[in-house]
Amino acid sequence: MNNRRNKKRVSSRPFFTLAVLSFAAIIGLGFFRFSASQLEYRLSGIERSIERYTAEEIELKQTLSGLTSPIKIYSYCKEQLGMTTGKQEIVYVRHVRVADAAPAEPPKWRSGMFSFFGFAVN
Repeated sequence: MNNRRNKKRVSSRPFFTLAVLSFAAIIGLGFFRFSASQLEYRLSGIERSIERYTAEEIELKQTLSGLTSPIKIYSYCKEQLGMTTGKQEIVYVRHVRVADAAPAEPPKWRSGMFSFFGFAVN
């Protein structure tokens, strides 16, 4: 009997603590996995939106380049607005020599001011 008393009794407390901590770790890892999958779902949605907007931007650029081309503008003006090209006229430009033009005289106040400082104004 004395032998029985000397034996230490193994407590279940450390095993219970270990089981609770393991369960909490598993629950925590499950929560992190769930939140990671939610973030991955949101990220894939954003990537799909980016791809959709990129495709729309390319389509709009093509439409804009088609609208601003000179051929497209000409055909639109001709078909939709009824504009036609008129008779082409020749415009002559008369060249005037500088010597034929009258020289401009400087204002009186200006010539007086510069002569005060010793400069000559023609």
